[in-house]
Amino acid sequence: MPQSRWKAPLIALAIVVGLGGTLAGGLALLSLPSPAPTPHHPVPGPDATLSATAQAYMEAAKDNDCGMTLALTTSNTTAWCDGPRLLSYRFLGRTGDDGECMEYSITTDRGLDGTDQGGTEGWSFCYRQTKAGWRLWDQGQG
Repeated sequence: MPQSRWKAPLIALAIVVGLGGTLAGGLALLSLPSPAPTPHHPVPGPDATLSATAQAYMEAAKDNDCGMTLALTTSNTTAWCDGPRLLSYRFLGRTGDDGECMEYSITTDRGLDGTDQGGTEGWSFCYRQTKAGWRLWDQGQG
């Protein structure tokens, strides 16, 4: 009968080990990076013009399509994704020595400097040609 004396502790140990493995697996899943959001529309490719790519970017920013703005942004700058919310925009023209910057008058719900004051101001989006096509490289006021 010595075998039955160890049966309950072995079962308890198996349960503890099983729960520990389950918890460790769950924590590992929680620490994985979230997959990037999927764009709502096809991403402009290598053959798309700068104007078409810039238009797709602005519409995506206005529609909160974070998947698209992320897909069209290089690691050099941040994608227009979480805020402030772009309420409207008006194209003013191309700028920069090479014409690869698009200047807009944009209206946001919050200030671009992190304040609660939204409003309308000038903002430029500058693009670079990459293997994937035109992608946002830099942005800022003016």
